Amino acid sequence: MFREVIEMSNTDIETTITQTPEKATIIEMLKGVVGEERVSDSELERVVYSGDPAVLPQYHYRWKRKYLADYAVRVESEEEIEGILKIAREHNIPVVPRGGASSCMSSSSPSRGGISLDLKPMNKILEINKKGMFVRVEPGVTFEGLANSLDKENLTLGIYPSSAKSAVIGGWIACGGRGGIGTPFYGGLKDHILSLSVIGGDGEVKLLEGDDIDILLHSYGILGVIFEIKLKVHENVREYKSFSYGFRTTDELCNAMVEITKLEVKPIYLKIADDELQKFSNPLEIGKYVLSVTYVDTPSDIPLEDLKSITGKYDGVYISDEFSKKEWDLRYDAEFNPKEHTETLMFQEFWMPVEKVSKMLSKYESYRRSHRIPALWFGMLGSHNEMRLELMAMIDAAQYLKFISSKGILHKMMKRAIKLGGGPYTIGLQNSIYMSRAYPARLTEMQEAKKKWDPNGIMNPDRVTSCLTSFRRIDVLFLLATAFRRLSKYVGG
Repeated sequence: MFREVIEMSNTDIETTITQTPEKATIIEMLKGVVGEERVSDSELERVVYSGDPAVLPQYHYRWKRKYLADYAVRVESEEEIEGILKIAREHNIPVVPRGGASSCMSSSSPSRGGISLDLKPMNKILEINKKGMFVRVEPGVTFEGLANSLDKENLTLGIYPSSAKSAVIGGWIACGGRGGIGTPFYGGLKDHILSLSVIGGDGEVKLLEGDDIDILLHSYGILGVIFEIKLKVHENVREYKSFSYGFRTTDELCNAMVEITKLEVKPIYLKIADDELQKFSNPLEIGKYVLSVTYVDTPSDIPLEDLKSITGKYDGVYISDEFSKKEWDLRYDAEFNPKEHTETLMFQEFWMPVEKVSKMLSKYESYRRSHRIPALWFGMLGSHNEMRLELMAMIDAAQYLKFISSKGILHKMMKRAIKLGGGPYTIGLQNSIYMSRAYPARLTEMQEAKKKWDPNGIMNPDRVTSCLTSFRRIDVLFLLATAFRRLSKYVGG
C-alpha cells in the first residue's frame, strides 16, 4: 500500500516557522549569494514561479498545502547553487529546482513554500566538440536554442521533447526524456547522456557517468540540482519525408501503428490523434483518426511499400502530401493548440506498450460517450516500442462537478493503464500517488537514494518518494465524483 510518508500537522508547521529566522533575514542571506536583483519575495513573482502550463482552478491546490514559493531565486553558477542549498539546509527551507516548467504535472510547483530555484539563467552552451561528437551545456539551455547552435555546425542532438520551444535540458532529464521526437530512431535521452554534474541536497558535488546516471532520470529534482550536462550528438539530417493516413476506427488505427513500429526501419516521428484534436491544427480530410509517420528522407531507408501494405490492410487511406508535411511542421504545436480554445485543458499522460494503446483508447471513447465529456487525445511513439499517450478533456473549471469527474475519469484510465502494463508518463506532484502501483521497484530505489542524497529532506518534497495524500482517498473521491456526474444527466445536471 502507498504510505503517506510526509503529512505535517499544524503544530509541525508552526514549529518549523518559529525555528526559521525572519523572512527579511533569509532574503538578505539569499541576496548575499546571488545579488539583490536575482532574489524576490513579491507576490507576483512567487505566483509566476509556483505554477506550470496546467491552468487549474484554486480548489485543486487545497490538498497541496503551501503551494506558493516564499522566495524566487535565479542562479547563474555552480557556486551560487551551493550557496543557496547551504542556506536551505541550515534553516530547513524547501528548495524546488525549476527549469522550463513545461511538464504540466506540477513537477516544479512547491507544496511547502520555500525557494523556487530558477535554473534558466544557466543557459550557456559550454562546448561543441565535432571531433568527439558531444556537447557540454548548462541545465537552462532550451532545446530550441541548442538545436539552432548545433545546426550551424551541421550537428543535431536528434531527440527533442514536444515542448522543445520552452523546455530546458535539465528539466527533461529530471522528467526522464523517454518519449520525445526522434527517440524511435536515435534512442531515448538516457542513450545520449555521457555525464551529469550534480550538487546533492547534502551539498556534495558529484560527477555521474554510465549506469550511475540512471538515478537522476525521473528524479524530478528530489535528489539535487544538475549544473552541467555532457550529451552525445549526431550528424545533422536535413530532409524528411512524412506520410499521413486516415482511419475509421481506433482498432484499425492501432493495429496499423503496431505493425509499423515493428518494421526494421524506425521513424523519426510517429503520431496518432483523433479528429477532435486535429481540428485545432490540421483538420482531417479523410477518416476519424490519423496516423502520421516521418522518416529520414533517404529513399532506400523509407519502407514505402510496407507502409502501403500495412495501412491498406486496415483500410487506412493516404490523406495528401500537403497534409503530411504540415503534420511534421506542426510537431511542436499540435498537442498544445487545443489549450487556446478552452479555459482548462484537463489531461493525463501515460507511458504505454504500443500493443495496449487500442484498449486504452476504446475505453476512453466509451467514457467520452457515457459521461458526455469533450474528450480528445494524442499519442507519440517513444523508445522501445512504447508510446506517450495523452488523454484530454476541455473543461469549464467553474463547473466543479464536471471538473472533478473528468479528473476521476482520467484516474480510472490510469488504473487501467497500470493493469495493462503501463503507468504515468510524468510523475511530478500530481502523479506521485501512482508510484507504488506503477513503479514499485523504482519507488524503493528512489527512497533509498533520497536518504543518501538529501538527508535533510529539503529537495522538492512531496513527490515521487512521498505524497500528500493516499491513493485510497483519491480513489474514493473520484469514484463518487464520476458516479454523481453520471447520475446528473438524468436529473438535469
